[in-house]
Amino acid sequence: MNSLIDKVALLWEVTANLCMFLLVAVKGQYITQYPAVIKSRVNETVTLNCQFVGMDSACYAVSCMKLHPKSGTLDFEHDVRVWKDVGKTSCKANISIATPEDSGTYHCAVVVLQQLFIGNGTTIVVESNDSPSVEIALTVRHQNNSIAVLTCLVTGIHPSQARVFWVLGEGREEGGQSEPVWTNSSAPATVFTRNRVSLPFGLGETCTCVVEYAGRTLSRSLTLTDPRGICYTIASVPRMLAIASALLLQLMVVAMTLYFRNIKTENRPNCISKRQMGKNGGTIHRTGQRMHV
Repeated sequence: MNSLIDKVALLWEVTANLCMFLLVAVKGQYITQYPAVIKSRVNETVTLNCQFVGMDSACYAVSCMKLHPKSGTLDFEHDVRVWKDVGKTSCKANISIATPEDSGTYHCAVVVLQQLFIGNGTTIVVESNDSPSVEIALTVRHQNNSIAVLTCLVTGIHPSQARVFWVLGEGREEGGQSEPVWTNSSAPATVFTRNRVSLPFGLGETCTCVVEYAGRTLSRSLTLTDPRGICYTIASVPRMLAIASALLLQLMVVAMTLYFRNIKTENRPNCISKRQMGKNGGTIHRTGQRMHV
């Protein structure tokens, strides 16, 4: 219910901003930005342009705001430098030493006569030099565990830079449902791609998540082994070491428990019952008196 309310609120906010933009555009006062999309590499300088139409504003009064894709809010970017484009009626905004976290949509904003003007926005995509990471998760649902749900998580690369799809069984290609997911952490927010596919649980069927980016291909596979959701995954060496360490720790705990239990047993005094001592012709000492059994 809360998710639906949030979506409605976000839709209302976007609609209100669009209506305001159209209203000021009809009056002949608005900010236009170009280009619409900029693709850059890590450590490069990214430059976007803000053109003022029907208004006079000094570039030092212009702010650059970044749209948070999850909350829908506009946050001021203090690290973006804005200055006047010499000889032109526009301002430029620079992002120096760009990182993948700088990817997003940026809006030029200025207040003129107590009225806020916001540009149409420029989307910046900063491509990483590092290879993305691919992981696969498996869940089983429906009666008799008949449906397998595979989730492929792709991190380290912006969703707009990669194509994610599945190769199932004997080479059948499946697009799945791909969506960008933003983290809950504070700025800078990071994004990764989540692609899901559902299929009948086929014993021994191999499923491969394929990521195509910048002319390269990266993949990760798993093989379904039983309908209870156990799968064999092509895992990384660190993961295997972690599993081995956990098993070794459990074995050490069991060994130490058995060791201390044996010591406690050896130190426990031997208790012989009356009947056993009677059979052996022994005696029992009680308060200094000898009693024959």
